[in-house]
Amino acid sequence: MRERRDDIQILWEEFLGRIAKERGEPPKTLNEDAKSALLAYDWPGNVRELENALERAVVLSKSAGIDLSALPDTLTEPRAEPLVADRPHPNPTLDVIERAYITWVLQSEGGNKTRAAEVLGIDPSTLYRKLSRYEGDATG
Repeated sequence: MRERRDDIQILWEEFLGRIAKERGEPPKTLNEDAKSALLAYDWPGNVRELENALERAVVLSKSAGIDLSALPDTLTEPRAEPLVADRPHPNPTLDVIERAYITWVLQSEGGNKTRAAEVLGIDPSTLYRKLSRYEGDATG
C-alpha cells in the first residue's frame, strides 16, 4: 500500500461505510489529523491492518468523527528501524532479516502475538513456531 497512497482514501471510505452498515449506524468520518496519519503510515500489514485500525477507531470514537486518539498508537508513534545497526554481518541472511523483522513487529505491537501475526500477514501458529525456534537457537 505504501506505493499506492491514492488507494488508501478509497479503502478507508469503503471500510467506514461497510463498518457502519454492519453496526447499523451512520458512517463516521475521519478528521484531518486522522487522515494525515493514515496517509503517512507505511501499512506493513497492508489492507487488513487498515481495516482493523478503522474497526477499532469506530468502536473507540464516541462521536461521529474519528480523531487521532481513536487510532492505534502504531499509526501515530514514530517507528523504529526494523534492523539493528550493530548486526554481526554486513550482508545478513534472509533468516537473520526475518528474525529481526518479526522481533521488531512484535515489539511495536507491545508483545501482542496475535496482532503481530496479523501485521506480518501470517497465521498465529506460524508466528508461535518461529518464536519457539528462535528461543531454541538462543539456548542451544
